[in-house]
Amino acid sequence: MKIYIDAACDILFSSFYIKGIEEYWGKEKIFFKNTPFPNFKFNNHFLAFIIKEEKSERKIIIDYADTSNVNKIALGWSDLYCKINIDEHKNYNSNKIISIGPSFGINLYSIPKTFFLSILNYIKSYRRIDSIKRFFSNYKAQLNRPKLDDYYPGSEEHNYIYFVGSLWRKEKKTNANRANFIRACLSKNINFEGGFAPRSKNDIQGYEDLTMELRDDIKTYINKTKKSIIAFNTPAVEDCHGWKLAEFLCFGKAILTTEISRILPKKLTNKKDIFITDGSQKDIEEKLENLKNNEELRKLLKQNARKYYENELAPVKVIHKIIESNQKIKFNTPSELL
Repeated sequence: MKIYIDAACDILFSSFYIKGIEEYWGKEKIFFKNTPFPNFKFNNHFLAFIIKEEKSERKIIIDYADTSNVNKIALGWSDLYCKINIDEHKNYNSNKIISIGPSFGINLYSIPKTFFLSILNYIKSYRRIDSIKRFFSNYKAQLNRPKLDDYYPGSEEHNYIYFVGSLWRKEKKTNANRANFIRACLSKNINFEGGFAPRSKNDIQGYEDLTMELRDDIKTYINKTKKSIIAFNTPAVEDCHGWKLAEFLCFGKAILTTEISRILPKKLTNKKDIFITDGSQKDIEEKLENLKNNEELRKLLKQNARKYYENELAPVKVIHKIIESNQKIKFNTPSELL
């Protein structure tokens, strides 16, 4: 058996799933190829890979785009189309499409291997790469991401909340919800740290009082998020499941969130897995007070958040579910998943 991965894939957005492929089948069976993927341009919308056996092959798409739309070319090519952001109100008119949960970028490769692989994959697929700068920038970004092991839960600090979020030009609701959370934290007797990450062009007005002077680096973000007693989530670009939701579940945080807007492989239940707010500052303040003073509720949310990640979102579990979803693929289940 061999696993062929599109050499023109966006390595940053694909890293989470490549990790799952490595854990499921082993690194020695993975090969980056160009010729099996002639119709796919380099983009940050989906990962294409092929599971090749002696007498059969299965074509898989993992669509991690923010939008709820499906790529028709990729759908036609694939045997199974696995998508993060599925809109429950849309009729996709295909039995190939399955829901997978959110993910986040991780570090996969060492400096030498990142350099070698980026050059090799560019040479293989350069005709399909429109933006050379972005192609190599994503390899560099992958290199600077934390490893998956860095996302394990850590010790929390009493009465401490940390939150950093981006401002988006078109996502006014996201900006408003995040601003309400920051203001709610500042209005309470809470040791709050964070705010909006500054934009290089400073081109979104009205949030100056909530914007940090400097961006935190990823290591600081990870360490401070682990210390925070509460994490705040709200749908981001195109109402998508952002990286934050997957990160918070992986950290095993007590998550205060506005309504989840896209389908998940398994529903997150209010007051069991997550704590839902309507997004107004008043309601967030009430929910914050409840969570801050109710240690048992926080403990329950933390335990179930991490359990949800381990059962539904961990990279190897995602690959396992992809295989299970296609009954025509017959492979032995790795012993660690039994």
